[in-house]
Amino acid sequence: MRSNLVLIIASSILIVTISGCTTPYDLKKNKPQLSYVTTRPAKDVMKCIRDKWKAHQPTVYEEKTSDGWIIRHDDASPSATVAVAEVEGTRPEVTVNYYHRTNRIKLHRFEEEILKCK
Repeated sequence: MRSNLVLIIASSILIVTISGCTTPYDLKKNKPQLSYVTTRPAKDVMKCIRDKWKAHQPTVYEEKTSDGWIIRHDDASPSATVAVAEVEGTRPEVTVNYYHRTNRIKLHRFEEEILKCK
């Protein structure tokens, strides 16, 4: 009886976790909420965005790509990507695209911070 209850609870947690997962690549399937071109080096823009986001969100990560950087903010529970800033290209044309999956108020600060890194 107890093992059935544990199995039901574990299955429910797994289903909720899987259904709530969003990867950076899932977010990038949609049109970016914010996009601009800058003449700053991609690495400088990435560091600027990353540091501003980390000032108030501990779950911020950067990842090197073949053409630049991805900075992402992940939710703690369920483990899912909430926001992505993609910084690609080389000077004089570095493109910044911002994607998110929610309209939480704190994400409006992310948009403002991305613009400050222009």
